Amino acid sequence: MKTKSLIIGLAIAALAMYFTLRNVSMEALAASFASVDYFYLLPAAFLTFCSFVARAYRWQVLLVPIKQVETGKLYSPLMIGYMGNLLPARAGELIRAYLLGKQQNISFSGSFATIVVERLFDTVMLLGLFSWLSLFHANRFDSGGQWSGMTLDELAFKFGLLATGLVAALCVFIYLMLARRSWLVALVKWLPLPKKWHDKVEHLLETFSEGFRVVRDFRALAKITLYSIVVWAFIVISYYPLYWAYDLQDKSVESLVMLVVMICIFIATLPTPGFVGSFHAAVLIALHDILNESEVAAVSFGMTSWALNVGLVVLAGLYFILRDHLSVKQLVDVDQAP
Repeated sequence: MKTKSLIIGLAIAALAMYFTLRNVSMEALAASFASVDYFYLLPAAFLTFCSFVARAYRWQVLLVPIKQVETGKLYSPLMIGYMGNLLPARAGELIRAYLLGKQQNISFSGSFATIVVERLFDTVMLLGLFSWLSLFHANRFDSGGQWSGMTLDELAFKFGLLATGLVAALCVFIYLMLARRSWLVALVKWLPLPKKWHDKVEHLLETFSEGFRVVRDFRALAKITLYSIVVWAFIVISYYPLYWAYDLQDKSVESLVMLVVMICIFIATLPTPGFVGSFHAAVLIALHDILNESEVAAVSFGMTSWALNVGLVVLAGLYFILRDHLSVKQLVDVDQAP
């Protein structure tokens, strides 16, 4: 199954990279790289780093009902987990939960539940950005560009429906885990499973629900919401220095939001290893098809911003693996777990 997922991911990546590079010569691309003011990569890297700091503070609040954990101790599982998301099947969230559980003596299911809540807030933030574009800048999607036979407005609409459905499903699941867990336990007991499996699943539901308890605390929810806004603000503005590095024509806020939204749509719907291809195609469509920047600048921008983001994550992940003397085999075993 892992091999099949890898093959599919590589095939999608290859098609996406072909789509990205099909109209750009290597000479023009090299000339674009040569004209970039790479000084601006420093503030871009700093702003990206700040987004991870904000994520660590948010995760600390999510963990409070389970255990008080110092924010500084969360950077290791956070960054190693994000590095793991570059692997096929994006097992980084499992790695995060495993490392946190091991380091802080927290159940894997409880730790993973906090990551589910984190992803819920991220999806809500992304929907907020998407809704703002749809309400006030809907004409941006009417550029005539297409992807896989769909116009951009059709692609955006389907993503909006998918994200809304995901948020609704997660909210219902969290409600059932907190307020109606007995229903789920009864359902498990009704299934024709050995008693030991009934006991294991019941225990799993109990520990999993611990990670959801934070949603009952209004003050904690307010903090998580604030940190989520900060996280996404840093994500959006982290691309602004690169606009100056490439001297792009449109440096408006809506152009930055459009770029981030398109990147999120593509990397969420096109599961490629390391976001190769999906990230690059998203940048091309956002900058060239929607924002009317030159095609070669859009392709070059996508490669530079991808290398910057992935490079930071990999360097941070490797640093914490070496610092904490972690076994790569253990991380691989987590990735290979069914």
